Amino acid sequence: MDWQSLGLISGAALVGASSLASLAAIVKHRSDSRRRRRRYQTEHARFEQQLTHELKYARATKPIFRAWTGERSFRVAAIVEEAVGCKSFYLVPSDGRALPHFEPGQYLTFSLPVDPQLKPIVRCYSLSDRPREDYYRVTIKHTGTGQGSGYFHKNVKIGSVLKVQAPQGAFFLDPTDQLPIVLIAGGIGVTPLLSMASSIVHERSPRTMYFFAGFRNSKEHPFRDQIAKLSLETNIHPDITYSRPLATDSLHRDYQYKGHISVVRLRQILPSSNFRYYLCGPAGMMEQLVPGLLNWGVPEKHIHFEAFGPATVNCMLKRSNVSCEPCHIEFTKSGTDLLWKGDYPAILDLAESAGVALESGCRAGNCGQCLVKVRRGQIAFNKAPGVPLGDDECLTCIGQPHGDVVLEA
Repeated sequence: MDWQSLGLISGAALVGASSLASLAAIVKHRSDSRRRRRRYQTEHARFEQQLTHELKYARATKPIFRAWTGERSFRVAAIVEEAVGCKSFYLVPSDGRALPHFEPGQYLTFSLPVDPQLKPIVRCYSLSDRPREDYYRVTIKHTGTGQGSGYFHKNVKIGSVLKVQAPQGAFFLDPTDQLPIVLIAGGIGVTPLLSMASSIVHERSPRTMYFFAGFRNSKEHPFRDQIAKLSLETNIHPDITYSRPLATDSLHRDYQYKGHISVVRLRQILPSSNFRYYLCGPAGMMEQLVPGLLNWGVPEKHIHFEAFGPATVNCMLKRSNVSCEPCHIEFTKSGTDLLWKGDYPAILDLAESAGVALESGCRAGNCGQCLVKVRRGQIAFNKAPGVPLGDDECLTCIGQPHGDVVLEA
């Protein structure tokens, strides 16, 4: 935990101490009169409300700080085959110390030595289980072309040691919000949403939750038993969609709907549109669902989504290009000036097309490897950056210029 987070918690403690002192003074000087007793009860209630608010504030703002700085060594304790081409990796800290809390929906950042002749690549993978003190779990699908997923599936074994950054990310359940939610997952996008659902069950929260998850068929359906058990909770309603069910897959036993998750399906199941929505899935699903929810009358602030990788980020950036007029991007270190016409989803893509070398990692706004200083101008993002940024910093993989800008890159 860094000094900023310690300061935040200490600040909450000081508020609590101040309120306790006020309460003690009230207790000391109160009389037996009904008026004084009522005053004490009012002050006590106010104190409890204030302290509860401060603790919620501390927890709600905690994710912007990292639980540890730099990288920490983790050993792979177990590997579980969840579905075809999909494995869960259970990670325990090499130092044996208890793991800090993370917010359901966040991810881990890995440095992977895929080529001993080159610097490690950086990849981010969502935590797929609820917060625990003894291990973290990430579930990774082998995409066939991805260097990160290929490394995990081919090179990582039980006993392997991995370098890991602390949990982070802006996509997580608001710990102060208890309104009903809808979780929508496509394929391996189920991982952060399963973490959310598992946390709700573990905390015995009465919060109403609908869990829509779409897969091709039963062979590509991870966590079948765990998701099925969610239906045992009276406040949780899972709904499984198969796009290409096998001949052996049975409707209403293995899945509830054939096709793809759509707003049409949501309207068949949900009693209204008045929910908080959390989505994670491939580009096609996001392109269809996010506008569909907006057209259904869902406020934009109630729709939260996590990028399913660069493809999803690019499709969302293209959908709402922030700069309608051409503008210039100056890169000070390379002495390059490029014209932005909105032809690329992000600054990083434009720079690479012109031969400007910029650092990058996940290319989804999560790892922070592409962070650069902004000397002049404004940068807009179409998704919340997964790492904390200063006022003069931007992530080039998800950033678009809003007028002329000068970057220290």
